[in-house]
Amino acid sequence: MRHTCRGTINLATANITVEDSCNFIISNGGAQTYHLKASSEVERQRWVTALELAKAKAVKMLEESDDSGDESVSQTDKTELQNTLRTLSSKVEDLTTCNDLIAKHGTALQRSLSELETLRLPSESSEKIKQVNERATLFRITSNAMINACRDFLTLAQTHSKKWQKSLQHERDQRIRLEETLEQLAKQHNHLERAFRGATVLPASAPGTGGSAKDPCCPAKGDLSDEDDDNEFFDAPEIITMPDSLGHKRTGSNISGTSSDISLDEQYKHQVEDTKKEKRTRIPYKPNYSLNLWSIMKNCIGKELSKIPMPVNFNEPLSMLQRLTEDLEYHDLLDRAAKCESSLEQLCYVAAFTVSSYSTTVFRTSKPFNPLLGETFELDRLEENGYRSLC
Repeated sequence: MRHTCRGTINLATANITVEDSCNFIISNGGAQTYHLKASSEVERQRWVTALELAKAKAVKMLEESDDSGDESVSQTDKTELQNTLRTLSSKVEDLTTCNDLIAKHGTALQRSLSELETLRLPSESSEKIKQVNERATLFRITSNAMINACRDFLTLAQTHSKKWQKSLQHERDQRIRLEETLEQLAKQHNHLERAFRGATVLPASAPGTGGSAKDPCCPAKGDLSDEDDDNEFFDAPEIITMPDSLGHKRTGSNISGTSSDISLDEQYKHQVEDTKKEKRTRIPYKPNYSLNLWSIMKNCIGKELSKIPMPVNFNEPLSMLQRLTEDLEYHDLLDRAAKCESSLEQLCYVAAFTVSSYSTTVFRTSKPFNPLLGETFELDRLEENGYRSLC
């Protein structure tokens, strides 16, 4: 059940319930539900039994795959470790057997020596001495076997102990080299970002906007310190440009009596026409804000992917600018409310404007734009409402 065909249900997590004599239901918790009907009660029971058996098999296969997920990565090492443990276990069993034999023969030898001390007749002494010699020989043989087994166990344990220590030291060296490599890459990344910001020439602002030639949010010189690069994260700039009703600034030499004849409406019309001509033709480049890789990865080495902490900047919240423009979609309701004389009508218009922000949630995408990925948001309502939002 590892396929992802449309309309399928994973039996490992499926629920099979019987509705009546011929109908039964298969569901996966609410997302998908199938109501099935058999021709008879016997056929329905056969289907339910077959599905229950398949579900039990799927659950068993899922558990086995989870248990053997790590074994497939290092199957050779685990096999070697199991063989080593099996060999050591057999050696320990040999030592236990030799210990039991030594205890048994030692007890018999001690008993024989005690009986030999109590004997007084010479005829009986020769037979007891012979028995003591036999038991002493068995005890010596058993002791030698015990000594050899201990020597083999010690040699095998020392050999594999050195091998494990070498493997552990190799893993430690690899981790140290990985940390050094990541730190070096992070430093190179920051150096390249500072060099790029220093070499980037910002274009002059368009005429009529009254802006300066340099963007205060992005300095042309890379004068930021390393600590700022390591610890600071920036959000994409949010700009709402409103048409300036006063037009361009004039110097004292340009002011004359004829300029007072031009009305504000004509200035506004000319400026709207100029703004239409200055619309962008391409999406701007991704903002070059410093994001230190080392500050994120240095605390993630050796951890599971599910336990790695990521900065809050990597989340994708709904932009405040996007939410603001959605709330201003029906702002003309407030204008109508301001013109009404009845307080009841004003209350109705204000209430309608309050709930109007929910009208845009139907068409909103499930994933909002992310300025960290170079994505942008623009809403041009200059012709209808006289404002334009750009992020």
